[in-house]
Formats: sequence, C-alpha cells, structure tokens
Amino acid sequence: MQSAAVPTDDISAEIHAYIDRRFPALAPVAPDTALLDGAIDSLGFLELIMFLGERFGVSMEDDGFDFQELATPASLVRFVSQVRA
Repeated sequence: MQSAAVPTDDISAEIHAYIDRRFPALAPVAPDTALLDGAIDSLGFLELIMFLGERFGVSMEDDGFDFQELATPASLVRFVSQVRA
C-alpha cells in the first residue's frame, strides 16, 4: 500500500530535515552532499532506509537495488519520487 502522493519539493525538504536532524555533522546538508564516503556509518544507513520506508512507504529490495541511490540527498529524492510515481 502506497501513501498519498507527496510533491518532490516536500520529499526533498523531509529528507534534508531528517539528515540534518539525525546527522548534525552534515548540517546543513546540500543536495549533492556525499553520503557514501563515510559521512554516514552502516547503522546510520539502516536508520535512513527505515525512515524512507516508514515515511514514504518505499522499500529497498535486494533485486535491482543500487547503493548509488543513497549517494546524495538528491539521489534519495529521485529514488523516492520514482518509486512512488
């Protein structure tokens, strides 16, 4: 079951706010902030994935999932927007 459509600007704002709140060392996070270069540890990524699932109803299945979808806040927004389209 998917949640109601959320505009891309709202998705972006929520993802940025979550990252700023959860990972204050990255704040203020920019759309192109690198997340895969050690900025966020494995537990942090698990929490980020759980947030995306709980807030936007998306899941990251093993088949076809590309970790580059987690590379930056902008790639997260694109991923959520595409999955929910």
